[in-house]
Amino acid sequence: MLGAFGVLVLASAAGAGAVVGAAALTGPTNSDSAADASTNQAAATVSLPPNEPPAPVLEQLAEDAPMPSSAGMQSALSSALNNPTLGEVAVEVIDPASDIVLYSDQAKEPMVPGSVMKLYTAAAAAVVLEPGSRITTSVVEGDSPTEIVVVAGGDPTLRSGSKSTYNPGSASIKQLANQLKDAGITEVTKVTVDNSVFTGPVTASGWGKGDAPSTYAAEVYPFMTDGGRSTPSNDASMRHADPDLYAAQLLADALDSPDADVERGEAAEGAQQLAAVESAPIEQLIEQMLLISDNTLAECLGRLVALETGHAPSFDGATQAITDTMQDLGVDLTGYTAYDASGLSVDDRTSAASVSSVMDNVVDLTDANLDAVASGLPVSGYSGTLADRYQNGTTGGVAGRVRGKTGTLTGVASLSGTVVTNDGRLLVFSFISNDGGAPDAAREALDLVAATIAGCGCH
Repeated sequence: MLGAFGVLVLASAAGAGAVVGAAALTGPTNSDSAADASTNQAAATVSLPPNEPPAPVLEQLAEDAPMPSSAGMQSALSSALNNPTLGEVAVEVIDPASDIVLYSDQAKEPMVPGSVMKLYTAAAAAVVLEPGSRITTSVVEGDSPTEIVVVAGGDPTLRSGSKSTYNPGSASIKQLANQLKDAGITEVTKVTVDNSVFTGPVTASGWGKGDAPSTYAAEVYPFMTDGGRSTPSNDASMRHADPDLYAAQLLADALDSPDADVERGEAAEGAQQLAAVESAPIEQLIEQMLLISDNTLAECLGRLVALETGHAPSFDGATQAITDTMQDLGVDLTGYTAYDASGLSVDDRTSAASVSSVMDNVVDLTDANLDAVASGLPVSGYSGTLADRYQNGTTGGVAGRVRGKTGTLTGVASLSGTVVTNDGRLLVFSFISNDGGAPDAAREALDLVAATIAGCGCH
C-alpha cells in the first residue's frame, strides 16, 4: 500500500503540514485570542477573487511505473557514492511494492545514526499512543491556600507567549493562570512542580556536557515551555537550565507573584485540581518532532510510549519500549542499540537496513496509524529540515520528490525516507555517513545520492 505517499499539495507556505488521519485536530481553547475573534466577527465582509488551485508538490505515483533494476541502480550510484566527503557510508535502497532490495552497501553495519533515530520514536508513538490523544498538564492545591502544585504530564510544548512558532495548537501558561484566577487563586507564595511522571536521569548516556542545555536540546523534564527555548521563536536559541523551574516561574509571574518560591516536589494524594490544559493531538506532536528534528519533544514522546507500554518513563524504559514496539511491527533491528529516543547520543547505533525497514513499514502502513509518520516527514525544498535543501544546482530538479528524516552529529550525516523516480516509482532509501567531511559538505553529498535515485530510471 503506497497511498500515504501520493500527491501532496501545499495550500499555504505557513504553518505545519497537514496531519494525516488524526482523530481530532481541534486544539485546546485559546482564550488569548477570544477577544480578537469577537472583534473580527463584527468586521465588514470583504469579497476576494478565488485563489488558483495550488500546484502539486509531489507527483502522482504511477501505478504501472517500472521498477529499477539492481544493476541499473548500482551503475547510477557508483559515482555519487564515490565521494571522500562521505567517509564510511552505509546505503540501502528498497522497492517497497515488491520488497526487493535494489542496492545495499554496508547496510547491515552498525553506524552512529544521528537524528534518523527519531523514525523509530515516531513510529512507536504513532502505533502505541491513541490517535487524537493529548498530554494534560494540571495544577492542584498545595499545602496552603496560596500554594499550588503543577502536575506535569510530559508536554514540553506549553507556550510562554500568545502563539507558538514550533508547536501550533499548544496550550499556554496564560491559560493555566486564567483558570487559576477563575478558581480564586489570584496570588501565590509557592509553586511546586511535580515531575514524578518521568523518572531517571535528565540526560542520556552518550550526551556530551554541552548537549543539555544547548541550542538543540534541554534537560528532559515533563514540564517546560517552548521546548525549553530561551527565545520561543528561535529554534537556535539557548535552552534553559532547569526548564521546569523556569516554566513554574512564568506561572508565578502570570499570577502577579514574581517573588513566589519555585521548587520541585510532589502533589499530595487526592489534592483538588484547580486548572488543566492539553497539548495538541499526538499526531501533530509527532509531525512537529520530525519536521524540525526536535530532540526534547522526541525524548518526551519516548517516555510516553514507555508509560503506555508499562515500562519505566526514563531513557532506559523509553528505548526498551520503542525496541519492543519495533519488534512487534517486524522491523529488522540489525545493528540497533539505542540509549535515547532522539538520536543525540553518540552511543546510539543502527544500520541502514534497519532504518529502511522502519520506512518500509511506514510506506506499507503495516499499522494504519503510521500515516502520522508519513505525513510528518520533511519534503525536499519545501518543509522542515529539508526546506533549505534541494533548492538549486544538481539537486534542485528533484525538490518535492524526496521526503526524509535528516541527521547530523559531529562526523555523522544521515538521511532516510522515500524518493519518487522519474518514472513515478516510489522507493525507500537509507544513507548513514560516519567519519566524513564537514557537515554541510556531507549533507550535500547525501542529497546528491538521493537526487541521483530520483533522476534515474535505472532499468
